[in-house]
Amino acid sequence: MKVLKIIFKIFVYIFAVIGFILVAGYFAVKYNFTNTIAVVDKNSDKYQEASVNFNKSAIYNSQADALLNSQADMNIKDLEAKINELKDASQALADLKLERQRDLCKIDAIGAVSPVNAANIAKAYSAGAGRWTFSQMVLAVSIRLEDNADFQKNLADCDALTASSLDEQQILGKYQNATGTNLFDWANSDSWDIITKAISKDESVIKRASTILDIKPRLLVSILIVEQLRLYDTQREYFEKFFQPLQILANANKMAWGVMSIKEKTAIDVENNLKNPNSIFYPGEGYEHLLDFKTADPAKERYDRIANEHDHYFSYLYGGLIIKELITQWDDQGYNIENRPEVLATLFNIGFTSSKPKADPQVGGSIINLNGTSYTFGSLAHEFYYSGLIPEFPLE
Repeated sequence: MKVLKIIFKIFVYIFAVIGFILVAGYFAVKYNFTNTIAVVDKNSDKYQEASVNFNKSAIYNSQADALLNSQADMNIKDLEAKINELKDASQALADLKLERQRDLCKIDAIGAVSPVNAANIAKAYSAGAGRWTFSQMVLAVSIRLEDNADFQKNLADCDALTASSLDEQQILGKYQNATGTNLFDWANSDSWDIITKAISKDESVIKRASTILDIKPRLLVSILIVEQLRLYDTQREYFEKFFQPLQILANANKMAWGVMSIKEKTAIDVENNLKNPNSIFYPGEGYEHLLDFKTADPAKERYDRIANEHDHYFSYLYGGLIIKELITQWDDQGYNIENRPEVLATLFNIGFTSSKPKADPQVGGSIINLNGTSYTFGSLAHEFYYSGLIPEFPLE
């Protein structure tokens, strides 16, 4: 009898501990104690410097284009001035040609370390990638090889070229059928194969949501990729398994919903922003009714939409609306971040309340560990966006 009492007490204690864990988990999720701490990426300044330098050169090139294309009746004095301007434009054209030679040099420098990555950049080059896209693809590789002194010297030598006669066809042809390991470790994993196949199946749904919202599909995919890859983060897997029993309490108490890992509070904020013309995130009248509910139970309908395992449309729509509303806020303050996937991903990760438009946005977010490499949310989005991978969603 005594033994039975002891066994009974042990069971009581065990269930008491389990109950405590469940209740603690409930309140941790409810009051956001489970949020991952966000950090500023160590390369944040590099992303910003690249943006500032590009904008300066873009202004110069647009002025040269205007000079080349302008036509007017001119007197002698105006003609002399025009000739001087055309000399400047001619110099700009020469600079552009030299820049293309530097690009070929960089492709070759990358090819010496990773032919596969050089091949992806060469494809973008051949397809007419803009200056911004090309420079960002090189930046992504350069950051991954920041400790490779030989590569960094070769890259610097390419930037220092003052004259060159590199054969474009020869260099591009060298990497046309390149194979091997990708510099971006996450692209070599089994999980990557699974993720890419699944995303390819959702191609039409992703593009449908992106078209409705007038955002670049690859922007949406860049954040989707990070959310999917982070599921393989050891700490996050343990975290989710540990609090898995919370699912029996209420759908609304799960940490994140759907393939875009959207929290309930964020989903509600998205909906409110659509309906409030005074909101700094209000994207416009044309979007107000995108998320209108059809039942008398919006909480359940919201969850059923986003967490639907068979149709991810609403998950992408909510995720895309977060991007749209953030772009709207920054545009209204005079800052265009549509070409800054690392900034948008950072803001997506840290939330609406932390989005403060400014000229020098920081890149970062929660830490994600993949195969021994640590990324911030924003840096991983940038690395994928400019990797050239998943061609169904091409670079602009």
